[in-house]
Amino acid sequence: MQTIRIQLRESTQETVELRYWLPQIKHYESRRLELAQIADFLKQGERDYYKLLPNLSGIGQQLFFWLDGDGRWLSRGIANCRGEGLVIAIDTDKKLAHLPWEVLHNGEDFLVKRVNPVVLPLRWIEKETEGFSVEARQLRVLFMATDPEDVQPKLEFEQEEARILADTRDFAVDLRVEESGCVSELGKVWSRYFSQYFNDFDVFHLTGHASIKDEAPYTPYFITETEIGERHETTAAELAEVFRFRFPKLVFLSGCRTGQAPDKGAVPSMAEALIAQGARAVLSWGRPVEDRTATAAAAHLYGKLAAGYELAQALASTYQQLFKQNVRDWHLLRLYVQGECPGALVEVLGDVPPSAPEPAYQQFLDPDTQLVRVAKPSEFVGRRRTLQRCLKAIRTSLGVLIHGLGGVGKSTVTARLLERMVGYHRLVNFRQLDEDKLLKSLAEQCTSERGHEILNGKLPLMQRLTKFFTEGLNTKEQRFAFVLDDFEANLELRNGVYVLQPQVVDVLLALLKAMQNSQLPHKVIITCRYNFTLSELNHRLYREPLGALGGADLIKKYNRLDSFNGSWQFQPDLPERAKQAADGNPRLLEWLDKILQNSPKSPDAERGVEMILQKMAEKEKEFREDILAQELLKQQTPALRLMLGKLLVYELPVPLAAISPICEDISSWESHIQRAEILGLLEVTLTNNKERLYRVPRILSPLLEFPENSRGEELYKQAAQILYRLWWKEVESATEGQKLEIHRLALLGKDGEIAAKVASLSANRLWNQGRFREAINLCKSTLEITKNHSVLRQIAYCEHQIGEVDQALNYYQQALNLCPAEDEQELASIYHYFGMLKYYKGEVDQAIALYNQSLEITERIGYVQGKAATLHELGRIYADKGEVDQAIALYNQSLEITERIGDVQGKASTLHDLGYIYANKGEVDQAIALYNQSLEITERIRDVQTKAATLHCLGIIYANKGEVEQAIALYNQSLEITERIGDSRIKAATLRRLGMIYANKGEVEQAIALYNQSLEITERIRDVRGKASALHRLRMIYVDKGEVE
Repeated sequence: MQTIRIQLRESTQETVELRYWLPQIKHYESRRLELAQIADFLKQGERDYYKLLPNLSGIGQQLFFWLDGDGRWLSRGIANCRGEGLVIAIDTDKKLAHLPWEVLHNGEDFLVKRVNPVVLPLRWIEKETEGFSVEARQLRVLFMATDPEDVQPKLEFEQEEARILADTRDFAVDLRVEESGCVSELGKVWSRYFSQYFNDFDVFHLTGHASIKDEAPYTPYFITETEIGERHETTAAELAEVFRFRFPKLVFLSGCRTGQAPDKGAVPSMAEALIAQGARAVLSWGRPVEDRTATAAAAHLYGKLAAGYELAQALASTYQQLFKQNVRDWHLLRLYVQGECPGALVEVLGDVPPSAPEPAYQQFLDPDTQLVRVAKPSEFVGRRRTLQRCLKAIRTSLGVLIHGLGGVGKSTVTARLLERMVGYHRLVNFRQLDEDKLLKSLAEQCTSERGHEILNGKLPLMQRLTKFFTEGLNTKEQRFAFVLDDFEANLELRNGVYVLQPQVVDVLLALLKAMQNSQLPHKVIITCRYNFTLSELNHRLYREPLGALGGADLIKKYNRLDSFNGSWQFQPDLPERAKQAADGNPRLLEWLDKILQNSPKSPDAERGVEMILQKMAEKEKEFREDILAQELLKQQTPALRLMLGKLLVYELPVPLAAISPICEDISSWESHIQRAEILGLLEVTLTNNKERLYRVPRILSPLLEFPENSRGEELYKQAAQILYRLWWKEVESATEGQKLEIHRLALLGKDGEIAAKVASLSANRLWNQGRFREAINLCKSTLEITKNHSVLRQIAYCEHQIGEVDQALNYYQQALNLCPAEDEQELASIYHYFGMLKYYKGEVDQAIALYNQSLEITERIGYVQGKAATLHELGRIYADKGEVDQAIALYNQSLEITERIGDVQGKASTLHDLGYIYANKGEVDQAIALYNQSLEITERIRDVQTKAATLHCLGIIYANKGEVEQAIALYNQSLEITERIGDSRIKAATLRRLGMIYANKGEVEQAIALYNQSLEITERIRDVRGKASALHRLRMIYVDKGEVE
């Protein structure tokens, strides 16, 4: 592709020279610009583009006409282009990289949509660069996803990998995965690949969350993992250290804002910073981007690169593909290059089918049905820490033994491991292992005469295998990965413990000793329900316990099954009961999913529900029989069964410190723990610091005895107090799941004090995320055992938000009555939130009185966060009264406090309300700027309630400007959130606004339907002003129709 280069060169202190290097012309053409003019243009670009719904075509035309200039340089370059493609390389100097050149628009269409020539804008750093050799081979991509434990939201990186693999299956793409998510581990892998396999990767693809520091120097960073899965903020300089002297041809930083230059362009983006460190070409995203956009872009791009297209051609094709898919954020994809834009990364292999190894999952076939027994890449979820530990251990061990209850996915994890073990020849043995079977599998893959001679020789098995591994391989580089799958078939129950069958001992030891004696990196992976031991070499096998899915992994699994992801509608409790029965076991979950899908979609009759429940119960029983649970438990001592029964008290995996106090009356309980773990009767989960957590699978509960009546209640109370100490008092922060487990136990144990403490703080966190109904359920269950003023205040606020005004009033009054005088901070909070409700009801004077009571306390006790919130609400009252200056003064006081104490949520709310004031004053640009500041914060902290309100208000602005489609898009985004979180008030207002749009468009019936929906909600939640507005709008429609009555 031909290239236009556009450079900035300082001319004087106040002017610069803009130089145009056109194709086929040896000398540049230029024009002079004042620095102040460029600064104004940058300010305008910042204001117009970096907001929620930028006018892309308008911005693109401004950029085009500014760059085209009087000399019509761009227009001439396009018109005179020889060939099918033109690159517009724009210098990154003077903050130009911050402008969205991807949206260049010539008044007819975006340049990136052109054909003949195709036009591609990119950001260019001038430097002499050396060319690189291009070979006829597969495109080599190293893919690394990052997923630290404490970072939300969780990304679907498994789907991204699967989509790239699926979309490039017809092309020659060699996608290799670095599972660690850790930069230091990446460095080791990068070094090994260079020395062991080939000279370099063509592409490094990094996917995950990325951001920019909020304070100077506003450093961009990518959120990666430490070696134990914790959060680490990796800068461009740290990432560059991995690639020093060995940069790939292209780096794709597939994270939000990796292409955005912070501080309004004054600080280089992470992509540009990586270029400065030595990278040749870096792809990035200029703003937050949707997962599906990032995945679609990568998949299409790599397919084109693998087909031998130049990088510019492949990227231009990617933009056009995103257009075809109607992707909104296509323009966020940004390419930075150093020197010449790289051409093709590989040469096309021609009409030769790409030689790819058989996918690992296809080697796990059921011998009877010939169906795949493991999850395919598109179905795989989670198990990240398991894979990381196993891959790390397998480098220094003979192999890995993955053990756990049937159905938890041991074989699926093994298939995933094999995909990660590049260069290994896979031999999968299903169930029974014997000498003949082992030799047969080796002979079937052997292509050397010497190898067959050895295998057919008369040496003892171990010596024969040792000799084969050293002298009989097909090539010197051949390495085996033996998989002994479902290995429990080779064990027998003896004295209550599973041990190896006598005839299997010799074969397995012969294989392991031969692997060790060969001093070559052959590996073995064993999957087994039981953690058996070996008489020799036991220490050379790394053991990985595998339990049920939980947390984010389990949610991903639900989302892949139609019965649990909302695709089908059932009686409300059926999917939940199925989830409870499956207890996170993937196989049982899939069985129950099929039962639900094969049942009537909406079984109204009680008999239909009973039939489904009966089928699920039968499937649970079948599963218990399949894993031989009852037979195994019968072989155990009463003390072990008693211990397992008592441990049913915990639903989450817990440490030994939580087990010891409730099992201290059971003799030798520690040995029972070890025995139960070996037998798979006790699930073991390893934390990042290798602590072992234990849990009894719920599927065993019908076979165990749990203490009844008061003894059971005492056990629940004891367990609640233990976990409260371990997970609440002795650690900095418990997870949401751990808090809910403490709360569940406290309820069952009737420990009101613990239940109230956990419920109050947890409910607050839930409603801050817009999860009002979850918070209400949590509080209601607590109030059944204790009347606590803090819990009453939390539930009152949530009931108010979903429109249950009477309930909220009742709860607030109870909270005031019960709140001790000495708990002044809580009393101030009750006054504050009660004031919000009174104002909502139109009782303004009472609201102001309550706010002032709250303010008096917060000022006296120094509770500045509460003071800021109350000043904010008082500002809202004065704004509605039309006393704008007073309102702005109160908002600014609130803003000063929230900025000083770092209360970003409070700041976002105040920015939103200030935006509302300026919108009403007609200062639309100022209002939009404030709304966008608020949105940036609410998206970052996931304050969906304030975000929904801001989207609604932006919709009003765009509707008033006549930009109807943008307004509808904003209203619909707001509506999606309010419906999801149950915010009836904003939902009703948004429906009303949509009704106004459709009425103005002449779509009267649609408008009436929307007004009626709004009216129904406002009547239910007693929103007097909202109801009056809806009735007024309906009346106007009927008057226009002549239906006055």
